[in-house]
Amino acid sequence: MKKRNSMKRTIFLLIFFVVFALPFSVACVGEDDAPQQEQPDTPNSPNDSTDSENPDTPPSGNGKVLVAYFSRANHVPDGMDAVSGATNKARNTQTVAMVLAALTGGSLFEIVPERDYPVSHTECSQIVLEEFEADARPELTTHVENMKDYEIIYIGFPIWRYCEPMAIRTFLEEYDFAGKTIRPFCTSMAVSIDDAQANIVRLCPEATVEDGLRISYNIPDNIEDILSDWIGI
Repeated sequence: MKKRNSMKRTIFLLIFFVVFALPFSVACVGEDDAPQQEQPDTPNSPNDSTDSENPDTPPSGNGKVLVAYFSRANHVPDGMDAVSGATNKARNTQTVAMVLAALTGGSLFEIVPERDYPVSHTECSQIVLEEFEADARPELTTHVENMKDYEIIYIGFPIWRYCEPMAIRTFLEEYDFAGKTIRPFCTSMAVSIDDAQANIVRLCPEATVEDGLRISYNIPDNIEDILSDWIGI
């Protein structure tokens, strides 16, 4: 009798685990694995980034696609627009680039300037203005060693003073984009990507520059759908 009761108890525990415990554990794993959007007020040093992949490492998907992006290390206070200075908040452009790389199977590459832009909005805006007026080319600390292997290059950036940051111009002038397809995307509060796209066309006359995409600096929840529609998948 004791043996039979023990067997019944074992069967009951197995049924309980399958019906109740197992679904709960699976649900928890699903939540933990969901991609999380970075908080805009979290500082992130470009030199400490762990999200950029070495472009020399073959990606898991389409090895002919590169997703290059510039994202400001420190957040800009709320309420600032493209007229007064930088519009991007920390890692917004990086967040978009990471999703885009996942969708395309491309290599992820971070464009990192040598200089760090100040946290202070006033100081940062002054530097941005000086770089813009001087048509400066900030030095970069990261470089793509195998650009010739890529056919499609997505280039992302925040809108600073109605156009792309000067570091993007440094990046564009460093490589030969002849015969390649460039697809720009930006994050901004309200300013379009039109001026930045025109500058890319001017700097890369032998490349095919396709229509760019502007994304609100407050990244929408349906960002995957937006990017999927844009890239045609």
